[in-house]
Amino acid sequence: MKKITRRLYTKPVILGMAFLVGIALVVGLFVTTKSTAMQSGFPVVAGNDEFETTANGESVHDFAGSPIPAGFFGTGSLAFGGTVTMEGVPLNPAVSDTDTIIQRHNTVTGPGGSTPLTMTALNLKGTAPITVTYQNGSTESWNVTVGLSQFKASTGTMTINSSSFDSTLKVWPRFTFTRNGVTKVLDTGGSGLTASSTAAATAIDFNDGGDVIIVDDPEPLPAPCKEVVVRNFEGFASATTSATATSSCPPLTLTATSPWFPCPPTGFCKPPLTEAERWARHNASPPGTKKQQAGAE
Repeated sequence: MKKITRRLYTKPVILGMAFLVGIALVVGLFVTTKSTAMQSGFPVVAGNDEFETTANGESVHDFAGSPIPAGFFGTGSLAFGGTVTMEGVPLNPAVSDTDTIIQRHNTVTGPGGSTPLTMTALNLKGTAPITVTYQNGSTESWNVTVGLSQFKASTGTMTINSSSFDSTLKVWPRFTFTRNGVTKVLDTGGSGLTASSTAAATAIDFNDGGDVIIVDDPEPLPAPCKEVVVRNFEGFASATTSATATSSCPPLTLTATSPWFPCPPTGFCKPPLTEAERWARHNASPPGTKKQQAGAE
């Protein structure tokens, strides 16, 4: 009876031990595989991320948060607090449809690593003119383009995890408004107010009697940012501003969380993503998106 009992209990014990060893091997394999997957794609080498901004209505700037003050567009113009819907304008149409470039400064060697960011290029335009209203009820249409401030860099950080990343960018945009040869610039990285006093208009004659432009230094405005007015004559236009050290304009703090995946040639690819805050939203798509959309139509 003892031998029989010993045999009856020995076999289940051996089977149980084998089962536990098998489970341990499977768990070990799973952990190893997961660990390897988490490391795939690293290091993410420093470089530029290029984007295209499609006219899908998802890229907007809402001036309600910081309205363009009364008088900005001309005597009697009311404050503008409307929304501008934007689309991208290629930086180099002969090469690609890229309109936005963000530089990742540092190589990230593993999940959870971070790198500083700088938005080095931005070229957008309004999908339609804005309407400016005057005290007498008349209206004007102004075209809008958007670039980067000439005074402050647009910078931020990115943390890259195993399959997603989180980014924050503080962007100081430069808005250019044009109408009938008149250009007005609102640079959110500017000093806060325009010239302290009205100066006589300065006529600049090019090429001894050639094209002439007249640059006006406007009166102080309760504007949040730098403003420059250029009146265009003889088909020549220019806009200049003087550099300033500080800014009273809050930046647009755009945040995004998005998946990523390793791919050539950059090794760091992303699906379309939206960088957003309360008053602005930028829907950015990877290179080639516009051509794919055009081919599908």
